[in-house]
Amino acid sequence: MILFGRSRRIWRLCLDGESSNRLTLLLSVAGAFANSFPHMSEFIGRLHPLLVHLPIGFLVLLGIFEMLARWPRGQNLMAAIRVILVLTLPVSLASIGCGWLLADSGDYDRGSLFWHRWLGTGLGLACAGLLGLHWRGQLRIYRWALTATLGILIAASHFGGSLTHGSDFLSWPKAKIVASQSGITGDLATQSFYVAVIEPIFKQSCVSCHGPNKAKGGLRLDTATHLLTGGDSGSPIEPPGATRSLLGKRLALPLKTEEHMPPDGKRQLTANELGLVRWWLDAGSPTDKTVQEMNPPPQVLQMLSMSNQTPGHEPAKSE
Repeated sequence: MILFGRSRRIWRLCLDGESSNRLTLLLSVAGAFANSFPHMSEFIGRLHPLLVHLPIGFLVLLGIFEMLARWPRGQNLMAAIRVILVLTLPVSLASIGCGWLLADSGDYDRGSLFWHRWLGTGLGLACAGLLGLHWRGQLRIYRWALTATLGILIAASHFGGSLTHGSDFLSWPKAKIVASQSGITGDLATQSFYVAVIEPIFKQSCVSCHGPNKAKGGLRLDTATHLLTGGDSGSPIEPPGATRSLLGKRLALPLKTEEHMPPDGKRQLTANELGLVRWWLDAGSPTDKTVQEMNPPPQVLQMLSMSNQTPGHEPAKSE
């Protein structure tokens, strides 16, 4: 009876005018929060690139301090080492949580994503283990565990870099030589305009977000086949024309616009590159025609000549 009486009083409070308005407002706020959660989770996920550098820096600093602490003058670093351990755990867990949310909001290479995700999660667990070992005074095991943790950090960072910049980002001169051979050299007449001119531009400015390791919007621009296949929004070169095609429109948007390509912070196309891509789009975006067959006007030939003189943009010689 007491419970029934209290329930009746609660319902009366909810049904009177003022309380009803409060309840409506509360439900509206809750509904708005629920509707915005997908966007909120995506926003929180984008904090991962910011947070991820904190545990990396702390762990590297930890390794340096541990080496210095083995010397007599470095014994006073023990207190600082514990402080670093305490700070490393929460920022690593926050970075991991944001990373999981970011992975759900982007199109990434599954292999690299799998290894980066689980190595990163393992790194967070390792940080917790390091703190526990140091707190208990098991310093010998702790130092071996720290060495293993730094190894996990290197592997996780490698796969993270591959997701962001491409799998060949850290390749030594070979990757740069290949890149320098994919541009424009020698007699252009018999070279494919797309392979000699457009594809190198895409590789420099677009493939980090639209390539084999990460394909935002399901779109890849690393090969002509993938370009013609298109992405979630359809073909980027249809309908034909620089002012009508999706690619042309995205390139023309203001830099600060969210849909501008490439996004703010990435390498932007030079004026020459932008002019060449626009002319190619207006010419119907062919991928199999030679420069001679496309018969570019004098102003485009001048752009090609200027691109040919740009360092790091030297085309390949036909074999």
